[in-house]
Amino acid sequence: TVALLSLIALLNFGQACIDKATYYEIDRDIEILASSINREEELVHFYGGIVRLAAHDFMDFDQNSDVSMGMDGCIDWNHEVNKGLETIWCNSCALTKLYRRKYSYISKADFWVISANAVVRQLSKNQSLDLVNSFLWGRKDADSCQGSGDRIPLGTGTCRDVEDTMLEAMGLEWRDAVALLGAHTIGKGHTSFSGHNGYWMPTVADSLRFDKQYYEELILRTWRARNSGTVLEDFTASTEETHEHPQMMLKSDVCILYNSDVRYPCCSKTNRFRNGSNQCDVDEILSNKKCRRYRRNDT
Repeated sequence: TVALLSLIALLNFGQACIDKATYYEIDRDIEILASSINREEELVHFYGGIVRLAAHDFMDFDQNSDVSMGMDGCIDWNHEVNKGLETIWCNSCALTKLYRRKYSYISKADFWVISANAVVRQLSKNQSLDLVNSFLWGRKDADSCQGSGDRIPLGTGTCRDVEDTMLEAMGLEWRDAVALLGAHTIGKGHTSFSGHNGYWMPTVADSLRFDKQYYEELILRTWRARNSGTVLEDFTASTEETHEHPQMMLKSDVCILYNSDVRYPCCSKTNRFRNGSNQCDVDEILSNKKCRRYRRNDT
């Protein structure tokens, strides 16, 4: 399932040949760029941004549309769902400069996929998760992808939005969708971009490891509604002194287990106690409202 980052992106073939030597050279160059970043918070943004860039390029694929889009090196830069990507891909951005200096003979789409694969390998345990054998070259860049941003669910989207995008449009099974959302293991939410503030993981260091902790956090930790009644509705972990930064889950993350739209706002574990008190007691409503499990075709 982790290879999904590469497998989902195998759309729109027909560009320059890329051999394994070039693939690994790009990987090394990404690692060199990362090594020049001293602050962990900036490194999380760099790595997470690369994965998000590739994901937002292929997540606009719609198997039911005459204009399927998909992995075509094209981003709807003016759409709010893509805010922040301009700090990863821009005239002065290190990743863009690398591409223009050495790899402009291949498509941006291929380059973005290899770059995202490089992030997965470099942050995996013992750097052992190498996706080279699942990579196929030849994606074509599109000159325009107007409307592509509308096909990608916002973090404030409903569970049904996630289902419409990943299952109905992209053609994934729920197992694949869950694997795809696991990319949130890397990165963080920025108030100035998405409006959601915090890390998916408890610490910055945890956000620089590509592993299964994202799923463990979702299942084992207590999540309560935050920013209820606003366009920035999401979930946050109950306050614990060990957190270095706010820890959050988007509604699209919570949808893996719970229907965050029904009886909302809700709390994931109203029966979970710490020091004798309910962790959701910060909100009297939440303390009695447990999120119910999500079932396909819930409305």
